[in-house]
Amino acid sequence: MTPEQFNSTDYLPRGCYPWPDLISPHAEQMGKDMDGWIDNDYTFLTEKQRKIYKKMELHMCTARMWPHLTYEQAIPCNRFMLQYVALDDQVEHSSLEEIQELRIRCTDILRGAQAKPEENALYHHMAMIRDEFRAFMPDLWFDRFVYYFYQSFRYGIELEYPYKIAHRPPSLNLYKTIREYSVLMRPYLIFGEIESGLVLPEHIFEHIVVQKMISHMTLVVAWQNDLHSLPKEMAKGTEVFNLVFVLQQEYNLSLEDACAEALRIHNEELASLNDLHKEYREFGEYQEHVDKFVYYAGVGLQGVNTFYLETNRYKHGGVGFAWPEDNHAANNSL
Repeated sequence: MTPEQFNSTDYLPRGCYPWPDLISPHAEQMGKDMDGWIDNDYTFLTEKQRKIYKKMELHMCTARMWPHLTYEQAIPCNRFMLQYVALDDQVEHSSLEEIQELRIRCTDILRGAQAKPEENALYHHMAMIRDEFRAFMPDLWFDRFVYYFYQSFRYGIELEYPYKIAHRPPSLNLYKTIREYSVLMRPYLIFGEIESGLVLPEHIFEHIVVQKMISHMTLVVAWQNDLHSLPKEMAKGTEVFNLVFVLQQEYNLSLEDACAEALRIHNEELASLNDLHKEYREFGEYQEHVDKFVYYAGVGLQGVNTFYLETNRYKHGGVGFAWPEDNHAANNSL
């Protein structure tokens, strides 16, 4: 199989998960909102980058992952979708120190610091996200969101850095450990608690079974992402942080065999999630809360897969990706 012959639909087709494939009734307005943010606020990006981000239609990821949100609830979720994706994309060529500074600053803003007038939209929108979530979600949930943001950045993006610089993938075992965080899905998964109106109490959320299910959910999305983003990453030529590339290195596999093994790992992850949820039913009065948490997260897993199949973001040749432009970034520090 040549790179041009690869089609992620052959591995993860639409509707391949045991949850409904839905879309928010507010999707059209959410798209208008996001285009407005890109045009009017994200002016630190080049005109070319802004056009590419609009073509990605990232609002559809929000609309498909959390279709039950009210429009008011969807606004900060949609805002965070753009903010976090752009943030992750645009640190591609940043130093580790710059990445760490960005994480510290964004976390400080989430915890109450004010964005400075000279700071770009990534910081100002983070402050808006904070205020919008705090308007309708309890402190317990918001603190959870902040921690998951920090955790994904600190143990995901930052731990990837030395391998990306060396153009050398880690072992499969270490890759799986880091990828659970670098896929950046943990803060998104708890948006299902907004939809259900049932925020898990801390002693339930921290339960080892709930945490293990969250790990499985996160890794399902990681393996989705690695398969769907493969055309873009093969075009780059220097990307090493993808399950397919790691498997090729670890076992000396062809592209076709590595993709088949990646799908097997994905399917095993999904089965482990569903088996664990089915077997452990010891949450007492909170069992319904946990069941709804898994259901809404499952709709999210289904929804993000559909988004991957529809978006321009991962087109062959990397033409749909908003690659950082070094000359522009030098004059507009993140």
